[in-house]
Amino acid sequence: MSSKLRHLSSRRQHGVVLAVVLVVLVVMMLGSVSLLNSVDTSALLSGNIGFKRDSINSAGRGLNKAFETMKSANFRSYQDSIVGCPPPANTGTACSAAGEWAKLNFYPRMLESDENGIPLIIKNKTQFDAMFKIAPLILTEVGPNKNKDGNEVRFLIERMCEAYGPSNKVSCVLSTDSPLGGDGWAEKPGSTASPLYRVTVRTDGVRNSQTYAQWTVTFLEE
Repeated sequence: MSSKLRHLSSRRQHGVVLAVVLVVLVVMMLGSVSLLNSVDTSALLSGNIGFKRDSINSAGRGLNKAFETMKSANFRSYQDSIVGCPPPANTGTACSAAGEWAKLNFYPRMLESDENGIPLIIKNKTQFDAMFKIAPLILTEVGPNKNKDGNEVRFLIERMCEAYGPSNKVSCVLSTDSPLGGDGWAEKPGSTASPLYRVTVRTDGVRNSQTYAQWTVTFLEE
């Protein structure tokens, strides 16, 4: 009688151990799946951050292209023109020089912006490409650890004025004005005040990464 009881007790112990082992295996499997998901998420985030950083670096190329444009003779020649602008000149849009402005990705007064100061026109690629004529820069870096898909870079130059025509202290922000949070521009004695320009660069990269960067620049003249 006692022999049978010991045999049944041993079988019950084996059954409990088996149940515990199964529970431990399930927990381990769930833990491994969670770890894999964590690794995948970390890799995805790292990749997105890398692409975002690459798009920010590409924005510098757009700024350099804007600087090249601003150094051109036509840039200084046409920005003060009010020829053909319907009266009053500060509200006209059909100025004779509008075609020249478009060739420079330039506008002589501030355009409508969103709450972050980004011009609405550059946020719409179709409208921007139809209005301005400098084609987007397509950056293709082919090689080890390089982005083979490339980034699209667009830039817009706005003169920080409220009106067309020659810049003045009434309607424009000049280089002698002190920007908020700064000490102003270091003007040389006897130099002429120049209008400030806002350069906005939009970069579209892989994985739908999108970056906007802005700079405020001016000409330093004797």
